[in-house]
Amino acid sequence: MAHLLGHRGCMESLRADLQDLQAAIADVTSRAGAVRFPSWKFPDKVSCDLDMSLLLQRYRHSESEPEFSQHSHVVLLELLIDRLLLLLQSFTGYAEMVLCGSAVPPARGPGPCMSAGLTARRFWRTMLRLGAFCQQLQHQDKDCRKEIPTQQSPPHSPGSSQPRAGPSLAQGTRSVPTQTSGCPLGSCDSCSSAQASLREVGRAITSLCQSQNIPSALSKFQEVLEDSTGRRSLSATDLSYWASEQSKDLSRINKHLQELLQQLNPVKAELEAVGKQKEELRKQVEDFSQKLQAERETQVQQQRKAEQSLKAKDKEHSEAVARLEQDKDDLRRGTELLGHSCCVSPELTKTTLLEEMRTTVVARSQMLELEEKVQMLTGQRDSLDQELSATSTELEKEKVRVQSVLLHEESLQAKQRLLLQQLDRLDQEREELQNSLGEAEEDKARLEEQLEQSREQSQKRLQAQQANTSRLEEQVQELREQERLLVFFPELHVPTEAQFESTGNLTEDMENQLQANSIRIGVLERENARLSAVLAKVKAAAQQGVLK
Repeated sequence: MAHLLGHRGCMESLRADLQDLQAAIADVTSRAGAVRFPSWKFPDKVSCDLDMSLLLQRYRHSESEPEFSQHSHVVLLELLIDRLLLLLQSFTGYAEMVLCGSAVPPARGPGPCMSAGLTARRFWRTMLRLGAFCQQLQHQDKDCRKEIPTQQSPPHSPGSSQPRAGPSLAQGTRSVPTQTSGCPLGSCDSCSSAQASLREVGRAITSLCQSQNIPSALSKFQEVLEDSTGRRSLSATDLSYWASEQSKDLSRINKHLQELLQQLNPVKAELEAVGKQKEELRKQVEDFSQKLQAERETQVQQQRKAEQSLKAKDKEHSEAVARLEQDKDDLRRGTELLGHSCCVSPELTKTTLLEEMRTTVVARSQMLELEEKVQMLTGQRDSLDQELSATSTELEKEKVRVQSVLLHEESLQAKQRLLLQQLDRLDQEREELQNSLGEAEEDKARLEEQLEQSREQSQKRLQAQQANTSRLEEQVQELREQERLLVFFPELHVPTEAQFESTGNLTEDMENQLQANSIRIGVLERENARLSAVLAKVKAAAQQGVLK
């Protein structure tokens, strides 16, 4: 067998067997409900929740990868064991439901992990119980056939009544119904419309789950029903399982909505906080812009004043320099004149030189003072220029920061609009689902009412059958009483050796004899009438030449 591992034909045969087993499991599940046991192949998952189509798609034969084909072959064999065990567990659940006499499968929780031997032993014990129950029903049916005769007429005579009792009892037993026929679900127009609306609600729920990426248990059940039953009416078991799967999906949708609301509430709070922060930043920007404008105007005015004073100082400095240059030229010319003139007196020359020297010193001191003022004003202008550039830089930074805040605010507003739109859409879908759920609940209530009416009708028919059974029992008692009279009081013209019982009271014996004779006379009259009719038929047949 090792050379067949990974063979295409063997794997395709296993795949076909798995698909057939899955269809059989779906059929049993639609009647008995899903059994929730851990998978034999995947113990961390529930066996009935495995996606067989995905597993069959994953583990296929591959010509290019023989090792993967061998691995897939082993996995398919393990899945075959898993499906066989699930089928045995489903059979066990259905047999237990039949033994309990429940028409609707009970709600089952997750069961324990069971081995193959334990599953087989449990299934065999359930089958033994079911066989004993069927034998008990057969014995009860035989007892009912023996105890309920439905023959309406008394026997013809003591000798002829006994051999004809058997056929009459069997015929009467067949004429008495032993089962109540109820109206099946889905046979009337209201049931069909209710199931159609239920299917529409289911499709809406599954589409919502797919749009929100929510796992749907109802979609899997719908696929199984469409594959196995088509578009026929659903049974009571299917409706019950449908309702349970639909409630699971609705609970998942409700949980998803709660999670979205929990996500939206912090976003709303964050948006409100960002809005408040934006208003504060806007006010700060406006205040800072006003202060910056005022500071800029003040700096412009100071700069203008500094430039004016600087121009004035430059003008004074230029004038002083010009005067000094002129004095210097005058001094140079005076010196030249002193060199050439010898007739000028030394005192006059000395006095003139001293005055010119004092004038030069005063002019130089004024020039130094002006130079210091010019340097001081230049330093002030440089400091003002640096402050202005620093203020401009801070202003640019604040502008960039404000622009980033505005961009973040716009992104948050866009996100808020998207979330609000999604919330509105989810609210609308939730309202539609609530309306659909209300309609489905109304349909369910109407179906339950119809089912209750059907049960009441069945109860009435059962009561009528019980009344019929009581009447038949009374007739049996009456026939037994007549038989007792015929036995205790036979014909009068009998041999003296014949003995019969007596009550000891002559009057009562005569009355009983009279009643027995009346019964016997009625029986003989009916027998004579029947024999006359048969004789007339025989004569007519003889006249027609049928009888020789």
